Amino acid sequence: MITGGNLQDSKDALHLAQTNGMFFSTVGCHPTRCGEFEKNNPDLYLKELLNLAENNKGKVVAIGECGLDFDRLQFCPKDTQLKYFEKQFELSEQTKLPMFLHCRNSHAEFLDIMKRNRDRCVGGVVHSFDGTKEAAAALIDLDLYIGFNALCIHIHVISDYGRTVYSVTVIHLCSQRNRGSKKLGNSSLKTEANLEVLKSIPSEKLMIETDAPWCGVKSTHAGSKYIRTAFPTKKKWESGHCLKDRNEPCHIIQILEIMSAVRDEDPLELANTLYNNTIKVFFPGI
Repeated sequence: MITGGNLQDSKDALHLAQTNGMFFSTVGCHPTRCGEFEKNNPDLYLKELLNLAENNKGKVVAIGECGLDFDRLQFCPKDTQLKYFEKQFELSEQTKLPMFLHCRNSHAEFLDIMKRNRDRCVGGVVHSFDGTKEAAAALIDLDLYIGFNALCIHIHVISDYGRTVYSVTVIHLCSQRNRGSKKLGNSSLKTEANLEVLKSIPSEKLMIETDAPWCGVKSTHAGSKYIRTAFPTKKKWESGHCLKDRNEPCHIIQILEIMSAVRDEDPLELANTLYNNTIKVFFPGI
């Protein structure tokens, strides 16, 4: 799944998704970029997002990335984020697509908006989750899923454990216009507290992601000790190698290794559960 962060990103994500039968995309506006609604005509901006999603059903599988991010108010003020997060429920309501959600240091306000609008969307996932057990439980009570990364897609072979398995990973476009956003990612598996939250979530409410090209697992992260799979890496791009310090979709296997070890679950069984959760939310027709 290739995530749209604003109108232009959503168009670019769709264009990329159309190049491969296993690529899919989202349509929406990230909280830090909601100021774009007010640059011209907010209603027209929303309508263009809606048309993009409606006219490309089958490739566009979710509305988002949308939500709230109070850690980065320098990019978009709180009131603007609140207004246009709620506004984007119109997209989910009209298209009947699930939501790809972002919540950073804004749980109370996020939960309030979700409760008021929950019947307007068919469901969704709060991705790259780094909140508390209590926050996770409140979201699960709303029948939402919780996504963990190394906490950006989509159907992706995650190999190997003796036979091939499949799951879903999330990637963000890394275009010239948003390279300055490098520090916007957060890791779900960075601290011991994050790992304790992971343990508390029922497997039937979990999802897995990379959040590539951001949010790679660092050696300082609490979850890194559980990684078994390594990839050849170069400082400059070279075929057959990962790029140093850049998260890649293939790293989804490392997230699975961390999650299964922390939860003391068989990796293949967990992978199958995560895959089925993803199909249920984003590909219900399969």
